[in-house]
Amino acid sequence: MADTKTTKAREQFIGLIKQAMAGHPEKPSLREVARRADLSPAYLSLLLNGERETPSNEAIAQLERVLNIPNGDLFKAAGRPDDKALEFFRKDEAGPIMRTLAALPKSQLPGVQKLIEDYARKTGRK
Repeated sequence: MADTKTTKAREQFIGLIKQAMAGHPEKPSLREVARRADLSPAYLSLLLNGERETPSNEAIAQLERVLNIPNGDLFKAAGRPDDKALEFFRKDEAGPIMRTLAALPKSQLPGVQKLIEDYARKTGRK
């Protein structure tokens, strides 16, 4: 019988959930967080103990909402694009944009992000 090894969620992802739970104004229990996020307490416990892989995008979004984690931060910690990013990637224009960005050094990406955010703000899209 083949040994199946579960790929656990990233430490950064697990750490952000634990930090958000500890810093939440209501100090919700694991059971309460699981209930509000529509997860089983057993699953959430295993996830936080590094015994489960990263959950679905829907579950990540629910955890962000329940734990007041800024939109996208938990997805970033999970190393996964959120649904808005996936929607962008499906657009025909996304390919050339992504190829252009891929050629830039990592140090220049924050400046590009700021330009895009400023543009979105000026055009009323954010």
